[in-house]
Amino acid sequence: MSGDTATTPARIAVVTGASAGIGRATALRLATRGMTVVAVARSQEQLETLAAAHAAIHPLRLDVSDSAACAAAFADIAGRIGPVDVLVAAAAVYPRAHFLDQTAADFSATMRINIDGVANAIREVLPGMLVRGWGRVVVVGSMADQRPLPGSAAYSVSKGALHPLVKGIAAEIDPVRYPDVLINELTPGATQTAMSRAGKSPDAASRLIEKLIDLPRGAPSGKFFVEDRMIELNKSLKSILRQLVSRRYRS
Repeated sequence: MSGDTATTPARIAVVTGASAGIGRATALRLATRGMTVVAVARSQEQLETLAAAHAAIHPLRLDVSDSAACAAAFADIAGRIGPVDVLVAAAAVYPRAHFLDQTAADFSATMRINIDGVANAIREVLPGMLVRGWGRVVVVGSMADQRPLPGSAAYSVSKGALHPLVKGIAAEIDPVRYPDVLINELTPGATQTAMSRAGKSPDAASRLIEKLIDLPRGAPSGKFFVEDRMIELNKSLKSILRQLVSRRYRS
């Protein structure tokens, strides 16, 4: 079974952070491809607008940072719609605030959504993927931790934590026994969202996510992709930039 089978109508995808930006574009893209999509976000109004755009999109209001609510919601998805084959974890917040201007509660809230929210969703879908022998998890990450900007401390810390989270989970999946269960992290690069007005369109970013969903059996897992290039993060920022420039030149 190759990654191409992700396009069949039987596939069920959950996209978190689906009310806007990359999550919204990804939900629409996967639904257009014939997948049944559960769109997850905290804004009911935006979810209803999204669901009205395609009949295959099912809106689900959920705060993924709440582990109990997350467990109940995913159990409901499995019961009403079916087992989840694809998870795109795109939910994140970017509070533009200097560290000393943030309360401890505000800082912790960013960690809960951007880190715990990803872990909570993966925890609910991964066991079923292993049982069925097929699954794709794409975590929308960032390189903000490599060179944090003023006012981005909480966001940068939270995004930096996703690198070892993805690698650590992937390391626990036996690639010989489960060659078709893949988890990877992607930063699509600068994208026009509520977090930034510069960069590519959310739809262009969703195409990069689509490529990772389409990876074939036995493809890399636990890796970090910048756009469509796989890079090693255990190197200096200068080395990372050289990797990107070198691979761009060869392509």
